[in-house]
Amino acid sequence: MPEILKLIYHFVVGYLMAFIGLMSPGLLTLTTLNTAIDRGTKETVKFAIGAALPIVIQAHLALLGAQYIKKHPEILTNFSKIAVIVFLGLSVLFYKQYKKRSLVIQPPKFHIKNSFLYGLFISSINPLAIPFYFTYSTLLEMQGWLSIREPYISFFVLGAVLGVISILSIYGKHAPALLSRLQFVVKHFKLILSISMFALSIISLLHALHLY
Repeated sequence: MPEILKLIYHFVVGYLMAFIGLMSPGLLTLTTLNTAIDRGTKETVKFAIGAALPIVIQAHLALLGAQYIKKHPEILTNFSKIAVIVFLGLSVLFYKQYKKRSLVIQPPKFHIKNSFLYGLFISSINPLAIPFYFTYSTLLEMQGWLSIREPYISFFVLGAVLGVISILSIYGKHAPALLSRLQFVVKHFKLILSISMFALSIISLLHALHLY
């Protein structure tokens, strides 16, 4: 594959990972909806840009962790064994949440007037960002679908940043409609996440058994 296509490929992978990863309602997306309702669309864009900046550091740290595992392949076996338990546990957890049809939990509100700084703060305290990028980038690297070295890392991170801005901007633009349908979205995304986690647990099990 030509070098330029490899760079574009890693950009697209980063973009899609961030975009799809934030489609399910969570701290960032729910806060984006509240920002859109309280402050308007323009302020929501500022919030989205602020929220995207910490991804530069978070994704880089995650990829450096994945790069370390690549250089120490003996860790992969233990990683796969642990991943089986983690993904299977997440699958069961999401399925239970899906069956409960629990009410949407509103995110905590922080009184930060500047929307850009508000997004920067919320994204910085998001505890799932680094584990998310670390887990999926490691799995993609194990499959040979991701090259964890420069300049590919930078293009991946750039794609992730723009992916975050895109999905949060969409949430902000369609906030009223999304709020009215949020319970439906939450319910079915829990089922999708459950199935996805179960599939990842199977893949990790096959890796641990050296069958995949």
